[in-house]
Amino acid sequence: MSQTSIMVYSEMGLLKLPLVVLLCSVFSLLSFIALCDASELTVKFLETPQAFSNRSSTTFVFEVLVGGSGACTNCNITCKLDDGSGSIIASECENGTVLCEGLQDGNHKFEVCPNGSQGVGCSSYNWTVDTVPPTADITASTNFTNALNVPINISFSEPCTGGPGFVCSSVNACNLLVHGAGKVIPNSLKILQPNLQYSVLVGLSSTAQYGRVNLVMGKNFCTDSAGNKFERNKNSYFTLRFDRRPMVVNLTTHVSERQVVLGDVNGETRLVRATNNCVKLRICLTFLVPVLNSSAEILKSLEPKILYSLPKRQGKLLPLNVSKDDPGHRRFEFMVRWFSLTYFIFQQ
Repeated sequence: MSQTSIMVYSEMGLLKLPLVVLLCSVFSLLSFIALCDASELTVKFLETPQAFSNRSSTTFVFEVLVGGSGACTNCNITCKLDDGSGSIIASECENGTVLCEGLQDGNHKFEVCPNGSQGVGCSSYNWTVDTVPPTADITASTNFTNALNVPINISFSEPCTGGPGFVCSSVNACNLLVHGAGKVIPNSLKILQPNLQYSVLVGLSSTAQYGRVNLVMGKNFCTDSAGNKFERNKNSYFTLRFDRRPMVVNLTTHVSERQVVLGDVNGETRLVRATNNCVKLRICLTFLVPVLNSSAEILKSLEPKILYSLPKRQGKLLPLNVSKDDPGHRRFEFMVRWFSLTYFIFQQ
């Protein structure tokens, strides 16, 4: 009976022994993991540049911690700038203060890797260098007009939202400055593309027959995300000319002129120039003020002014002084060539 009891106890002992060993093993593993976590190497950055910076040099200050608190005294620390392509002084890395110089515009990465008896733990910091100041272009559909209001477009090179940003709340509080016989119309301001493109009307004097208005962007009224202040460029200035005077033009040729009475009742007269010699015949148009039109455009308006033109005539007007696309010309000269008839008459 006793032998049976001993055998049962022995079997129960054999069953309990592996369970005790397993529990001890699990406890030891958890303790080891907890110990490892407690001694993990971490890098704490104490001084870094802003995420967007306008500086070509910056300083990193950091410390290596063991278990998130105590400083690592036996760590070998290495630093890299832009995956090793950047230039830094390696010896500064051990002191926890590294100066980065000669940074170009673009994205950058600074990495610190401590290596000690506790293992290796790397940390990195990413930032962007931008030293280009924001600017804006002023454009309009035309440089010359006779209208009372002209839409002006303002296009920024990048968002310029630091400070008040672009503002045009009143005539005296608008970052688009108007000099001359005109003023901005604030309530016409439209946002074409947020923080980048705007449109606003500029009103021109209704009492002046002609004149010009100079438009220019304000100074230092906003900054970009890196802190660069707004700067004007050559396209931040725009000159708008207006002229509402009647267009006056003189038509001259080397052909003799006469006053001709038209009709017997009204007695209306016309100044007529007539000739039967079309060899090298020249016609000159002289405007009182410069015009924007090209010689080709002037020619199209001149040809319908031929009073008499038979269907079978052969010939054309050739521009001599070609204005091309340059604005501001007053004089246009044409030559009449290859007429099959011996006369033609111009109406002035």
